[in-house]
Amino acid sequence: MAKTALLATRDSSGLKDFSKCLVEEFGVELRVVTSVVGDEISGADSIEIPVAVGLVESGEVDLLVANFYDVSAVGREFMSWKSALNAFDHGIVDLIRLAARRPQKTAVVGSPEMYGDVLNLLRKGDGSLSGRFRMDQACNALHAVSEFDASVAQYLEMQGGEAPDIDALSGYPKSIRFSWKRAHALPEGDTPRQKAALYGNFGEHFEKISGPELDYGSVIDLSLAVYAIGEFEKTTAVIIQNGALISAASGESVEEAVDTARRAIEPILSKATLVVNGTVDSDLLGSLGGQGHFSSVLAPAYVSKVEFDGTRLLVSREGLGYEALQEVRSVAGGALVQDINRVAVNPFAWRMPSANQPLVTQWEDMLFGVRLSRHLRSTGCVAIAGECVIAQASSLLDQRLAWDRLLQGGVSIEGSSVVFDVDIKDPEEIDRAKAAGVSVLVHPGIDLQREVQLVERANTVGMALVATGVSFRKI
Repeated sequence: MAKTALLATRDSSGLKDFSKCLVEEFGVELRVVTSVVGDEISGADSIEIPVAVGLVESGEVDLLVANFYDVSAVGREFMSWKSALNAFDHGIVDLIRLAARRPQKTAVVGSPEMYGDVLNLLRKGDGSLSGRFRMDQACNALHAVSEFDASVAQYLEMQGGEAPDIDALSGYPKSIRFSWKRAHALPEGDTPRQKAALYGNFGEHFEKISGPELDYGSVIDLSLAVYAIGEFEKTTAVIIQNGALISAASGESVEEAVDTARRAIEPILSKATLVVNGTVDSDLLGSLGGQGHFSSVLAPAYVSKVEFDGTRLLVSREGLGYEALQEVRSVAGGALVQDINRVAVNPFAWRMPSANQPLVTQWEDMLFGVRLSRHLRSTGCVAIAGECVIAQASSLLDQRLAWDRLLQGGVSIEGSSVVFDVDIKDPEEIDRAKAAGVSVLVHPGIDLQREVQLVERANTVGMALVATGVSFRKI
């Protein structure tokens, strides 16, 4: 008896060719839910959802190919919540749920990306799909329909009452649900004694082309690196080590940016991660690997590939994730969700209350430092010269410690712009900045009462003081 495939897909990409192969190669009989797919598939019997449900229940469908509209994508601008509720794809979801509960009878496939795999498995299996594949796809289907149910519930929480839930409308619903598939099992966690695994879509943003597999440290470094590099349109290199930003520089070319960032910290490169927003050529790549150099290099593209022992090369795919609106952090008994620290950097809103003003040539440095300040471990400051981090001090318990930290190791910050991520508290800090040779001090300047004293001291010593009006401080 011929096998039967039932088609009920909102995303019809690739469906014609896929269904044609099912018929011509494997003699499969097609049934199409016309209200969903329409008349696009020739030679298929047209049925409606109630009949389709009956066929699946009776075990007459061998393969269900179905997917549904995302709840958030269904047009609801001019609908009441009751009308919107009826517009969701409940019928298709019921079909998928029913098929997924009996994978031994009906295989279910939702993503067009799986069509090629299905055809290859049918060819290898003499027209049959393996039990392992059926079970995997059933699990994927059940996860998908559970996400649908959760999205509908979330919509009702926001819109179904007498008054909208303002917190929910702003992105913080009454309940939140996480459903991430395991992407990688990691050899260890934060310490070698801890087990760890990576979940979610991390792999959609990065493609490893050579070198060791990802480990806990590289995942942490890469996440911070892409958020930091996302601040810049100009060619920039950022270096991360042990989950902390240790150097960054912009330049006219990738080679210049990387060389400047490296020279600012050498020889501290062991197990560091380098990320750039431009193509890496073979000459530069040859200088990045080897003993004591970078453990990971991330770039949009490589002119050629050179493999090194202990150095992983990764390609950044489109949409690195730094455009995300929220971040989630685990806490005891739950999770903490907050807006991501992406306040716009708007130099036109900055105030320059001091008599001394920054030079035109110092504006690029100030912008560079402000953009990086939110990626430091707060509370801290960063010294910038030539669009390069020349010194930094983070996690300061006392601002008076900043200058010793910036000058440690004999580093000169003469002529630099120093950016603080919190208000300067004491006018004496301006004296210390002047003694260190700093040209411009940048801080949020939120406390306007204290600003009178700071401006007076800045005018006395001849220091340019700039207030951004926004604090990027993290706890």
